[in-house]
Amino acid sequence: MPTERKSERERYIKFAWGATIEGKTADSPDSLVGEGLDLLILDEAAKVKKRIWEQYLRPTLSDREGKAIFISTPEGYNWFHDLFNRGKSKDHKNWWSIQSPTSDNPVIPKSDIAEAKKTLAKEFFNQEYMAQFTSFAGKVYPFDRNVHVKNLQYKKEWETYCSIDFGYRMPSVGWYQVGKVEGDYEVHLIDEISHEENIKTQTLVDRIKAKPYQVIKYFGDPAGRGVQSVSGVGDIEIFRRNGIRIDYSQDKISRNIPAGVGLVSSFFENAEGKVRFYVSRRCGGHIIDYDGYRYPEKKEGRELKDEPLKDGYHDHGCDETRYFFINRFPLQDRYIRGIR
Repeated sequence: MPTERKSERERYIKFAWGATIEGKTADSPDSLVGEGLDLLILDEAAKVKKRIWEQYLRPTLSDREGKAIFISTPEGYNWFHDLFNRGKSKDHKNWWSIQSPTSDNPVIPKSDIAEAKKTLAKEFFNQEYMAQFTSFAGKVYPFDRNVHVKNLQYKKEWETYCSIDFGYRMPSVGWYQVGKVEGDYEVHLIDEISHEENIKTQTLVDRIKAKPYQVIKYFGDPAGRGVQSVSGVGDIEIFRRNGIRIDYSQDKISRNIPAGVGLVSSFFENAEGKVRFYVSRRCGGHIIDYDGYRYPEKKEGRELKDEPLKDGYHDHGCDETRYFFINRFPLQDRYIRGIR
């Protein structure tokens, strides 16, 4: 098409007949204020805050009676869900809505979708691949004591890892084993230090080293690098001085809590209904944590967040479990989408 002017840096194209296409980011709301628009296309709309649409974008359509197209993967029952429902309602005749799952896209291999169904939790698969609105509310993990709790024994032939959530007030430690069962990975939580208060870091180190397991790697929270006011060094440094190296992931995807929660959920039960994570009966603290881990309750006028509550009780064991999974099964290698 013949163009009059264009700039990749400024993200615009002006065509010879006078029409202009501009690209802008919702991260800079003030840049969205401008002249009236004929057509507004809002990509990944569910990730944009409601006030950006109402305060900055909606007014740009009034002068020219412009139209808007909202494109997005669902993300809970937020304002984007409300707009989607307008297109299904007889009361909003100027609105139209359509859902299209990934399977409708001829470019995406069917094998990719099948693999995602094996490796993602049901809620995440339905949201990311089936274009369904799902609610991140109530209980976080599909944990069932009758299904996931077993009499597990230490297996010398399986890989053994130790994961740690530091903290003097209530640290959490878990010993995890990974093996292959019928060609797929299975994870066992076989031992723990959990729900014990006021444990000094050095004491925690000594108790961990006293365990008889052949640990391949130790995982932990990168926040453990922070310097303690009392000792003048961080938890990770104290462990290092005692011969234990703590590995941790710092990339953007691994730091994304909902993505990590989705990964753990997929081992409790994936979208096919397969269970790949079992907990020893001796790990009573983690059993309590998995059962009690909750999303915040929805409050009037506020969007429902997809991050679990930090209640100071159930979150320690669940955070430590997440550290294990995101390090042993890196999120960069998996089918996690929509992370910004």
